[in-house]
Amino acid sequence: MAKKSNVVKFRKRKNLNIGIAVFLAMLVYIVIHVYIYITKDHIAIYEVHEGSTAQDNRIKGLILREETIITSEKAGYISYFQKEGARVSKNSSVYSVDEDRQIVDVIMSGDIPISLSDKNNAEIKHELYSFQKVFSESNFSTVYDFKEDAASMVLDLLNATMIDHGKTIQEDTGLNYSYNMYFSKDTGVISYYIDSYETINENNITMDLFQNDEYTRTSLRTTQMLSQNSPVYKIITSDIWNILLPLTPEQYAKLNGNDRIKLTILKDDLDTSADLNLIQKGSDYYAKLTLDKYMTNYLNDRFLEVELEFNTVEGLKIPKSSIIDKNFYLVPLEYFTSGGDSGEQGLIKETYSEQGEITYNFVPTDIYYQDEIYGYVNADLFPIGTGIVSDQNMERFTLSQMAKLTGVYCVNTGYSVFKRIEILYEDKEYCIIDKNTSKGLSAYDHIALDGSKAVDQAIIY
Repeated sequence: MAKKSNVVKFRKRKNLNIGIAVFLAMLVYIVIHVYIYITKDHIAIYEVHEGSTAQDNRIKGLILREETIITSEKAGYISYFQKEGARVSKNSSVYSVDEDRQIVDVIMSGDIPISLSDKNNAEIKHELYSFQKVFSESNFSTVYDFKEDAASMVLDLLNATMIDHGKTIQEDTGLNYSYNMYFSKDTGVISYYIDSYETINENNITMDLFQNDEYTRTSLRTTQMLSQNSPVYKIITSDIWNILLPLTPEQYAKLNGNDRIKLTILKDDLDTSADLNLIQKGSDYYAKLTLDKYMTNYLNDRFLEVELEFNTVEGLKIPKSSIIDKNFYLVPLEYFTSGGDSGEQGLIKETYSEQGEITYNFVPTDIYYQDEIYGYVNADLFPIGTGIVSDQNMERFTLSQMAKLTGVYCVNTGYSVFKRIEILYEDKEYCIIDKNTSKGLSAYDHIALDGSKAVDQAIIY
């Protein structure tokens, strides 16, 4: 008979692995936060920048001048004696008409050298520098303008050579150099472009003229033969010129009553001022700006964008979607005191125990806005009807009267904080607010794009 074994087997004790426990705890923590992040409503952020209403005062205007188109009295090849933008007096020589192209062909064949003076070189360098300064891949029209200017310079050189060598070529070759000289009948500035707007004035203006998508201008200088009565040049007979602006009814109302206005011509950031006349034609509104300087600066322009300086408001630009109205208690200023370990500003709250005993607790409280009588306190801090007392005479006051403040939720620190704003100007999408508002916003602050989705003091990250 076998003996019974006295050996008792014990189960092996399982030791808790601390590392695995910590890892599992962290994993659960991360999973919970990822779930909360995925399922919670995310608040879009907007960065505050400085802005102004000047953009609403930028208007594309139409230039009107005293312009006369001069036509050729004879058919032939035109040689010009004046440069674009030259100021001529009455009876100055402007152009000649050569009825035969033989002399022109000799010059263009290359047999007659066309030399460049120091002045010619300087003008070419200036045109190249000006083109380089204004060129933009997003505005390719500057290339065409430069092409026209370059072609004009070449024609100037050709005309100068015609004048200097025409007689000599005739004597050397026996070719006929018969040309007729023509003179200016008025004093003014010469231009070699036309665009069909020369006869426009305030009496025949329409809103359609400002739609310049298909605007074209024609250069009059050419090496081709012109027929009789063809346009050969244009003369501007007055330094007084006008910029006609289309206005909205709101802009018209703001300008009404003014007879002079400051403006900036945005093409070259030129600040100046002009006489102002308002025009109403049916339901259309216009402003006529009259200037007596700088006409030659914009000789080849028909349209200019200007910025008018009226009712311009500068401040911080924020979207209207960020703006909310929030309730605040109106608390008499004498009830605010300093207390707590940090000496913060706040109110002394009255609290009743179940036995009816009264205790007083200091509650730190920000004043979001104050006038001569009241400080505005966040209504979320206290239930309505809460009693507070003055630390000077223990006089009691019940929180009940409320008023609204307009503001936004600032989220610089990762949680939403209400900040009051003062609106200076607003349009359909944005507002300009005062950047000097006490405890208000500053440039580059981050605010909730949709103020209705933010919760006061809530963590948003």
